[in-house]
Amino acid sequence: MAAKSTPGGVTITVTVPDRVTSTTITVPHAATTTVPPRDAAHIRAALADPAGISSVADARMRKQLTTELRDLDSFLAPRPRLQPYRAHLWYVAHHSRTPVSPRGLAALLWCTVWFPHDCG
Repeated sequence: MAAKSTPGGVTITVTVPDRVTSTTITVPHAATTTVPPRDAAHIRAALADPAGISSVADARMRKQLTTELRDLDSFLAPRPRLQPYRAHLWYVAHHSRTPVSPRGLAALLWCTVWFPHDCG
């Protein structure tokens, strides 16, 4: 299998050695969407503070952020000692260089820093 990048996408050629068969397909690059500057500011605010989620106009982005927040809250619910850090966990998860979910960050800190005995 060989692949090369082109302006229109990625071209992939698959050759089956046992047969004299070769197929080439071009997979287009994902379409980029532009976010209006006003909504971009709302998205940045929501990534910094979960209270800003309701101001995001893009329904898909708002749903994604709401789902992440529910996931984080479900992790924090049985861990009251971690709940005061909710906003900080949210901010750090969305502003870290390596992508990480807010819940994943909370679990990492809970299990390695604060209460490793709770994670077996």
